[in-house]
Amino acid sequence: MKYVGIILVNLLLISVSYSDIPLERTWMFNIGDDSTWAEVDYNDSVWYPVIVPDSWENQGFANYDGVAWYRTNFSVDSNYFAYDTLFLHLGKVRDTEQTYINGIFLSDTSRNIDSTETLYHAIPTSLIRQNNLLAIRIYNQSGNGGILSGPVKISVTPPEPSLMKKGHVPHRSTYRLPFGNGVAIAAYQVDKREFSDFRPHLYAQFDESSLTPTVATSARTVLFQNRREIPLEDLPTVSAGYVEGTGIVHHKIHGQEFTLDQYAFSPFSKDNAFWIFYAVLKGDSLENFSLNFEITDKDPNLNVGKWSFRDKKRKWLFVICYYSDIPNPKSYTVVRKYKNEHPGFTALIKEIDWWKNWHKKTILPPNISKEEVSVYSQSIAVLKMAQCRERFPARGQIVNSFPPQKKIMSAPVSMGFAIDAFLNSGHHDEALSALQFIMNGRCGSYKHIQWAGEDIGVGQNYCITTGHYFGNGLEANSAGEFGPRLYLGNFGVVLWNLKQYVEITNDVKFLEYYWPKISTEIADIIINSIDDTGLIRADNGFFNIGAPKHYTFTSVTAYRGLVDAAWLARMVNDELKAIEYENAAIALRQQIEINLYDDEYNVLQAFMESKEMALDAVNALALIWVFTPQDFISKGTLSVFEKHLALNNGFRRYISPINRRKHEWVFGDILLSILNKRMTNFDKADALHMWITRQAFVNFGLIPEYFDYLNADYAGNIPQCGLGAGIYVSSYWGE
Repeated sequence: MKYVGIILVNLLLISVSYSDIPLERTWMFNIGDDSTWAEVDYNDSVWYPVIVPDSWENQGFANYDGVAWYRTNFSVDSNYFAYDTLFLHLGKVRDTEQTYINGIFLSDTSRNIDSTETLYHAIPTSLIRQNNLLAIRIYNQSGNGGILSGPVKISVTPPEPSLMKKGHVPHRSTYRLPFGNGVAIAAYQVDKREFSDFRPHLYAQFDESSLTPTVATSARTVLFQNRREIPLEDLPTVSAGYVEGTGIVHHKIHGQEFTLDQYAFSPFSKDNAFWIFYAVLKGDSLENFSLNFEITDKDPNLNVGKWSFRDKKRKWLFVICYYSDIPNPKSYTVVRKYKNEHPGFTALIKEIDWWKNWHKKTILPPNISKEEVSVYSQSIAVLKMAQCRERFPARGQIVNSFPPQKKIMSAPVSMGFAIDAFLNSGHHDEALSALQFIMNGRCGSYKHIQWAGEDIGVGQNYCITTGHYFGNGLEANSAGEFGPRLYLGNFGVVLWNLKQYVEITNDVKFLEYYWPKISTEIADIIINSIDDTGLIRADNGFFNIGAPKHYTFTSVTAYRGLVDAAWLARMVNDELKAIEYENAAIALRQQIEINLYDDEYNVLQAFMESKEMALDAVNALALIWVFTPQDFISKGTLSVFEKHLALNNGFRRYISPINRRKHEWVFGDILLSILNKRMTNFDKADALHMWITRQAFVNFGLIPEYFDYLNADYAGNIPQCGLGAGIYVSSYWGE
């Protein structure tokens, strides 16, 4: 019995040491913001009692958006001190939080499990006492705010992740904010409080030999108190993101005695490489504080001017960076002139006004939510920043993403959805500039090209790149083991854009000027690319690698292009060409159904050569552009997609989950949302669209290439321009 008693005592001690400390109960709550509310000795007796977990809207604070604080006390048994780390489980919190234990800020210990379904903090036991004060500051932008759901507790173990769970929750997973003016580009890393990737051009490569340099690898604001640096990364964020609908970055940081606002932008009033920074320190007593701005790996041609100012309760730093490709001893004069023309905060105010005036043309879709307006407006701003404003021949091109992505280029398909977004949102000048870049590009490198003893070239003069563009408008391409990757779908997409532009703007003079080139070097190329199968000949489809195949995407874009070419031909009274393109489109449509629809699998295949089921979510575009919403091909293909491509809240692109193919593909999600809407599956369409919207809303309005298949974090290109921001805007406007 003696040994049994010892065993029972030990088991009891173990059970006690592993028990959780529940925190789901009444806490003290107050709206507003004061750093002293984190302190142990602060008297919160006049605060409001609220139940945790639950939103503050449900407890008497309806429609409140902003900062609020929670406070509670808890006791810890001596058994817990045997552990190095304890874990605070906070359940689901909206939107952002800073947590303090006994007045100490838990800066880098926040962790998300399964898309913030369970938020937790790892707490070193050295911070724990027998009696403890827990204070949590929460900032909510919209919707319900607070600690919304449990579990809320102290435990010796972190929460268990549930990977691959359906229905991930929107959450922040990117912290990089690019900003530019169509010439210069850089980025701000919110979590590191650091600027990076200063480049004087949007494109990665001007021509075959001229790479765009990085003129500074990083820069940061440095804050001193009594000559000792205060690490900004240790201070909590009050708010971070863009001034909504602009390319102006704003990060507000909170300290014990001050707030620090950082602003960064490249001014659209300048047609060259400028970067502007403000660091504004506010507080009651700032005598012992000072600011500086440090730049790492600065190019000799990057000129920097720094000026500091102060008034009663404010100190600020004004920094101007200017880069010129050609060394100029008077470059610093340009910096000083800009400073003299923009005293105080004039540069920032002018830039905000510039964006406001630009957005006067923006057409907003009717009856959309506050979140949708925010993401829509920011998407348009991303496209504006992504369009080159340099002189001809670079002017007008729209890059697919921003540094540090490796393949920063302009390609007709990506540009196509950006052009469509500009047209539908009311920014016709930007659409025209992009089309002029395309129509004046220097192409034809692959008219004839030998590979494996065969001429695989286009075969005649053409004016649309078969790959992408260098910054100077010259055709560029990539190659693999099967030769150069040719993308013949580019021709049809450009014809779609041209028709959209003329129809919306009624710019018939533009069409009349370019019609000979449109007819002979774009539309005729499509007809001459139809081979014995009745489809467009084998190519690399929609950015596919490997051997060329008869891809559905290529024939679908060709069909759409021919239909639109017939419309354009009639606008210039070229009836013979209109009939020719119309007849070719009808024949191509028939062959798409005969050769690419597989009745065994009841699905539109990715390419003709497949002997098994080959799926590609980009074929949603085929169902939108070629087939009717309620026909058996559309219904069958969508059903197969839902069975084999469904992932988390959306869809992966391919059936084979290898490499990036395993991730949820955002472009495909939006296409399938549009398709579901056309098929009157409104609940599915809205759910898919709002999933993307809410993810973007909590990630600064940016839309990525992928959502990670494990946890729905942002992945791939961030942001994705034409195939992200562009298709998002277009999704509100029919096609």
